[in-house]
Amino acid sequence: MFIRKTSGLLKEVGPLDSTLLNLSFMGAIAGLDYPLFIASTIPNASWLLSVLLGSLFTLPLVIIYYVLSVEYNRASADYVFVSRNLNGFSGVLMAISLFVSFSMGFPVLSMLEIIYVIVPGLQSIGYVTGSENLINFATQILNSPLELFLLSLLFSFITLLLSLSVKVYFKAIRYLTIAEIVSTFLIVFSLFHFRHVVDPLPNVGTLQTLALSQIMILSYFAFVNSPAYFAGEIKKPKKSMLYGYFGSWALNLILSLIIVLSIEFTVGKLSYISIEQSGWKYPIIPNSLISFAAVAFPNSYVVYLIFVTSLSWYLLYAMQNFVMSSRLLFSLSFDRILPSFFADVWKGTPIKALLFSFSLSIFFALIEVYQGLSISFAIDGIWFILWSYLLVSVAIIKKHKVLGFISTTTMLFTAVFTLFYGFINPQFGNLIFAGNQFFDISTIMIPPIVATAIYLFSKKYRMKEGINISEIFKEIPPE
Repeated sequence: MFIRKTSGLLKEVGPLDSTLLNLSFMGAIAGLDYPLFIASTIPNASWLLSVLLGSLFTLPLVIIYYVLSVEYNRASADYVFVSRNLNGFSGVLMAISLFVSFSMGFPVLSMLEIIYVIVPGLQSIGYVTGSENLINFATQILNSPLELFLLSLLFSFITLLLSLSVKVYFKAIRYLTIAEIVSTFLIVFSLFHFRHVVDPLPNVGTLQTLALSQIMILSYFAFVNSPAYFAGEIKKPKKSMLYGYFGSWALNLILSLIIVLSIEFTVGKLSYISIEQSGWKYPIIPNSLISFAAVAFPNSYVVYLIFVTSLSWYLLYAMQNFVMSSRLLFSLSFDRILPSFFADVWKGTPIKALLFSFSLSIFFALIEVYQGLSISFAIDGIWFILWSYLLVSVAIIKKHKVLGFISTTTMLFTAVFTLFYGFINPQFGNLIFAGNQFFDISTIMIPPIVATAIYLFSKKYRMKEGINISEIFKEIPPE
């Protein structure tokens, strides 16, 4: 039935790598930059409550992914789980939707790396070293579509090189995640050089707090499922998955609380929002925590180190995008939904699937970065909610009704409430929906349309070969 009797993937991942994989996929310091930018439109939102709500909303999902990853320890475990417990079409819908989301979302990550790390980082270095030329160079990047596209290409090639070999990939994830943690504590250390500001107790707006918590979910709390894509490559699944899911979830929550409380007790929440809205006197874009750290503690050595370690932020997301995309194509190929060459493995990597993912990301970078037809970060997150996490939550109801129902409810709430609040609060909506709102929201339907076309074509094509793909979904793929 399947392409071959063994997957060809290597069991390289232990508890530490599993934890760092998921911790870097959530990425508190990188994930918080965007919600704190959005927070300027909802000043009565409680940052602390939003962090706690965001983490609690996704806890049922963490439990679900732990359960399915241990039971179905195969590549793209969530796809295998949904296709075997719900139905084949739902599994394909989830996998193709995720693949399209990863591919179209990659240019978003490259832009975030440029906007939140490279530009403010270079401006910060220029500020502390007195280099006006470097400040002007960094500022010019944002005004040139060509420079943005070229930087996006460079970002893509670096991501590809670090993802080609399984051993290099996991070492890179390990060291880059450590770099991300170092950048977090360097920024927190720098922030405490601000004058101590105690804001008056604000009126906490319930709707605004809920809105910010949902943006935190879409920005980083929801990305709890990285170990599932490497489940077939993980040693000692129960122990590794336990650390990978619950350890990373707890660490991400702790880091988020440290960052948010550090800002509130140093810069001050009201001052932060005011600067985001009105700017400041410094020649640095105040859209990143890098900027605030440089202004708070303008020590050139510390700023250089923050910049270098912060380059890991969205690179880690991008690396996981590439490699997780390749695992999805690999699993679909193994189930004969896609051509067999996507299951070819080189040095533990589905190399042709990886190169195809890379090529598609370049195509979307051209459209989204150079032509400016991009999808928003919030919509990219809603894709994950509707076409991945919701399906996984529904699929587990058969075995764990309460857990599945709670997760289904929270995922639906996140998608619906974010869209609802975006419409009733124009300031909020203008930021979370890029450009033309109708176009941005309509892209939510792209994944299921593509998935339906591929599933129907594959079913008809394989039937001509005498293969009923419905029968494949009754068996578990080999290790």
